[in-house]
Amino acid sequence: MAKPIRILLLVIASLVVLAVAALLLAWWLVDTERAGEHLETRFAEALDMEVDIGKPPVLNLFQGASITLVDPELRREGQVLFRADSVRVRMDMYSLLSGDLRPIEIHLQQPELSIERISPGVFNIQPPGIEGAAFDEMSLRRVQFTDARLSFLDRESEIEWLLEDCDMDLRDLGHAGGEMQQVLATLATKGDLHCNKLSQDQFTAFDLSIGIEADQGFFEVTPVSATVFEGALSGQLTADFSVNSPEFSLASQLSQFDLAAFMAMLEPESTTPGKMDLDVDLNAHGETWQTIRNSAAGTVVLTSGELILEGYDLDEELDDYSATQRFNLIDVGAVFLAGPVGLVASRGYAFTGLLEGSEGSTRIEQMVSQWRIDDGVAQASDVAFRTPKNRLALAGALDFNEYRFDDMRVAVVDSEGCPIVEQRITGPFREPEVEQPNFLVTVAGPLLDLVDRGVRAITDEDCEAFYTGSIQHP
Repeated sequence: MAKPIRILLLVIASLVVLAVAALLLAWWLVDTERAGEHLETRFAEALDMEVDIGKPPVLNLFQGASITLVDPELRREGQVLFRADSVRVRMDMYSLLSGDLRPIEIHLQQPELSIERISPGVFNIQPPGIEGAAFDEMSLRRVQFTDARLSFLDRESEIEWLLEDCDMDLRDLGHAGGEMQQVLATLATKGDLHCNKLSQDQFTAFDLSIGIEADQGFFEVTPVSATVFEGALSGQLTADFSVNSPEFSLASQLSQFDLAAFMAMLEPESTTPGKMDLDVDLNAHGETWQTIRNSAAGTVVLTSGELILEGYDLDEELDDYSATQRFNLIDVGAVFLAGPVGLVASRGYAFTGLLEGSEGSTRIEQMVSQWRIDDGVAQASDVAFRTPKNRLALAGALDFNEYRFDDMRVAVVDSEGCPIVEQRITGPFREPEVEQPNFLVTVAGPLLDLVDRGVRAITDEDCEAFYTGSIQHP
């Protein structure tokens, strides 16, 4: 969390230095073209970048003292890291008359910033020696950018996030200076951000809006709203940087999102009508992404009413013992039971058996997917769904510290929650070991008969309940 803030502060501070120097040179030298060349040299030395400030700086003393840079561009090793149509810095006129060139407002028009995380703690935009460096005290009345584009690429994971068509307006932005921890502990501002689009691979959120408020190291991002999978996202995020190990809290709801839009991320040709609700409540602490992830604790709950799975008749397949031997319960569990949690885990593994060579449809009458997260491990607490004839449940955990399935099992259960047939998946997310379906009782007739009558009625044996949750038997 601190790294993006460090980079944002670095960019703002660099632009302030650039514009102040431009104003000073333009004020005394008048020759703005010569001043521009001098600025490029000084700025390139300070940031260890190739600098092109575009057209000569434009000085304006009639509507408040300001300097405007047109088409500035920053590059490193030929790669464009930052560019903008214009950067305007306004100065305080009274302080200007006393010889104190103090910027009070910054406005960036159509800026584009490309950030790459090369390795832990190393970013493409930071100049040499920035780690542990001290920032000067800063106080700005307003910082704005309009029609911005921001991209963030993690080279190690090859995951790229993109923010497009963004407007931001921050007011009364300031801090007391010092090292990064001191800056975060004294940083204060209030404002808002709106982006038309946020995307990562096949995931897309539209019309993202957030409010931002920071005071003495406590950050509050609220309200948060967006359209995700055609559903309404709302929530809030808080971060407390005033303590030694920063603390984070997330509460978010995604209401009535479209299952077909969600499923398209996993299987583009799937058609699965239905609406679902997702509630996330998480807390974490730490200074790095790894420590934050490993400390995560809270709940994730996915619920739905009726859903229709087109192209597959689950009840018919389960009622036919020979077909069930070929049926992959893990496909159903990962997609329908684990929901978004399972999708995150399964991104590196192709669950494709579910819709291959299938006909008919399946009506899912009710579903719940409730997970308890402790220290970065998501444990299934109530995960099941019901069709007109069957009930399927999931048990086990997803370990996001080690990126692996932890004894995850999907089972068909009888009226008392006893498992009849189950399938297990273990091992790394990218290369898990998927076992064949295992029949825990001898099936002499149709599987549906065993489901209806129960394991105890047919075998006269006790069983250890696999599922005791909220989804009732059909």
